[in-house]
Amino acid sequence: MFIFQKIAFFFRINFLIFILLSLTIAVILLNKYSLNTTFTISPATYPYIVAESDSVDGGNSTIDLIKTDSSVIIDYELKEGIPYPYVNLQIFLGDGRTIGKDFSVYDSIYLWIKPRGEGSVRFYLRGWDPAFSRKDDPSSLKFNELEYFPLEENYPAVFVPEEFRVSGWWVAQKGINAHKARMDISNVPLIEIQTGTGAALGYGTLEIFKISFRGKIIPKETLYASLVAVWFIAFLLILVFRIFDYSRERKINRRKREELEKNLQALKIEKDSFEKSSKEDPLTGCLNRAGFSSILTREQFRLNYNGTPLSFIILDIDHFKDINDQYGHDIGDTALIELAKLLQSRIRSTDSLVRWGGEEFVVLCGDTPLQNAQFLAEKLRQAIERAALIPQQKITCSFGVAEMFPGEDTKAFFNRADKALYTSKQNGRNCVTASARKKE
Repeated sequence: MFIFQKIAFFFRINFLIFILLSLTIAVILLNKYSLNTTFTISPATYPYIVAESDSVDGGNSTIDLIKTDSSVIIDYELKEGIPYPYVNLQIFLGDGRTIGKDFSVYDSIYLWIKPRGEGSVRFYLRGWDPAFSRKDDPSSLKFNELEYFPLEENYPAVFVPEEFRVSGWWVAQKGINAHKARMDISNVPLIEIQTGTGAALGYGTLEIFKISFRGKIIPKETLYASLVAVWFIAFLLILVFRIFDYSRERKINRRKREELEKNLQALKIEKDSFEKSSKEDPLTGCLNRAGFSSILTREQFRLNYNGTPLSFIILDIDHFKDINDQYGHDIGDTALIELAKLLQSRIRSTDSLVRWGGEEFVVLCGDTPLQNAQFLAEKLRQAIERAALIPQQKITCSFGVAEMFPGEDTKAFFNRADKALYTSKQNGRNCVTASARKKE
């Protein structure tokens, strides 16, 4: 039964992939050969056009606009008067100032323009940019420029938006930042068709039939991104189906596995509890000697093979027997517990606190030279002296400090620290003594 379910699942997945592949090919072909969008301007019927000569810039050229059934004709005479005489046709879109047409959605531009005369034609898509364009200054509209020589064999002339450039003279004149001077045709309130470079002085004619912007309803980048997203979701669903299918198989073994995990967890808890109880002092929660042994072995290895310094602080509660005799063992236990808490709060997380036995504690300081360990011991001594570990009386401790050297015998190392502690007791207790032995 399970094999038949696997076969059925395999055919379902492959059928889904086949459907997706077929739809992908169909959408790509449909977008390539249809799903077009077009925006066309026919100046002969478009009401918002104006013919303009260079007289606005102090020139002497003249212009006359004639409308036919299918085109507009500009009769002009270019005269000397300014360095670059010109005439142009202005086509206003939107409000003609700040709100225009977004041409960035189109991928090709068709121009049906026929000049009768020498020279090129300049085609401007004048863009509004709120960073520097001003409503009262038409010249502040960005000059997205295309200049070409109309040829009979290339009629209409076809261009793509990437062929437009922002006019360099306009950038220099306005002092526009280079990043802001990039071509942008997302908001074009004004189109200009102008005589271009090399236009001869004298009479000429420019006939404009129409301008057409063509593109896809769904841009190619958007289409491909959508297809990738669909395939990603499809494979995600396939993955979900597979997980759902495999989950049925997993349920067969789930109960056995859960039972096994419960048994293993119980054994682990029992093992951890045993290890903890065997390595921790039950009264203070510090490490005992058994727990200390593995840490010391690790630090000795670092010392012997890496030269990482290792120091040892041993401390003993002064006159602890008198505390037990005078106040009872419960108070003595409280003193030990509170001392352990204070020490643990003042040492580093990498240091190890050990109850060595009775009222003795040890702090093992890895990666710590003798001078630093002695400084730490003094800080601990002062903290204990200031603290109220039990309300009955002040408690002080005597300290011995030693640094282990590579290859040194552990017993000899402990004896040096213990002798330093004994010296502190001989010197009146509540002080720190460091082993002065030098490496031989």
